[in-house]
Amino acid sequence: MNKIPEVIKHSQLLKRLVLDRETVEEQGCIEELCLDPQSHQVIGFICKSGLFGKQKKYFAWKQIETIGADATLVNGKPQVDNLEEHNNIVNIIGNELWTDTGEKVGFIVEYILNIKTGAIVNYLFKSNGWRGVLDSVYLLEAEAVSSAGNKRVIVVNSSVENPQCYTGGVAEKLGLLHNFLQADLVRTREHIDIARGEAKKLALGFQQRAKVVKKQAQEKAQVVTEQAKQKVEDFQTKSTEKKNRKTQATTDEFSTKIQQVTTEAKEKIDGVKSQGIKIFNSSKDEGEQNTND
Repeated sequence: MNKIPEVIKHSQLLKRLVLDRETVEEQGCIEELCLDPQSHQVIGFICKSGLFGKQKKYFAWKQIETIGADATLVNGKPQVDNLEEHNNIVNIIGNELWTDTGEKVGFIVEYILNIKTGAIVNYLFKSNGWRGVLDSVYLLEAEAVSSAGNKRVIVVNSSVENPQCYTGGVAEKLGLLHNFLQADLVRTREHIDIARGEAKKLALGFQQRAKVVKKQAQEKAQVVTEQAKQKVEDFQTKSTEKKNRKTQATTDEFSTKIQQVTTEAKEKIDGVKSQGIKIFNSSKDEGEQNTND
């Protein structure tokens, strides 16, 4: 069995079947709700029946016993005497919405009422882009309506400065829709503030971390650069030392060779000199001997 909500939208009652509670006879289908815009109260409804819906009947809201998922049960007979009076009642749906400061906000598209009492919980209006408000459906407190006519509704300016967007289904499930939305709005703003604070902390943390990482990267790059520079210098030093050692070894080897050649030449010269002296002394001795003979 479908659970009957505590509140319902005006449009959800239209074309709903009406049955007499005692006889279970069809009284017709709901054609229109009769709203008193001064008291923000649905005081009754008009249903139509017969060929082409020509027969109309008026029932007071207090005659309703049950509003079910498929039909509305009423007690008592329709109030024929009040039909003409209530048939000409103001229909607020479709009326332009104006502020008491003379600004056009949009137009009324729907209202939500309490099933048991017929009291209006909220009106719903669609914005025309007033003050940057997007073309969506928004909530309007019943108390905000200061006057209503056949074409226009005037509301207190402050009530529509920051309108709350309406989400379908919420009204059907909650009896105190306005209070719920206000509380939800407060919680949402608190959550947004917390989220913004956390995001700010995270952003600050990221910035600080980025600075640390950047500094570490710069220091590491400097160390790597210094190490590379030192390795290049060490390589150059080793190359120079190796080159110098090689040059020194070549020089030493060359000097040794020269010294060896010089020594050998000197030895040969000394040998030649010694041989010449011996020959000379031998010739001298032979000469002296011949003279004596």
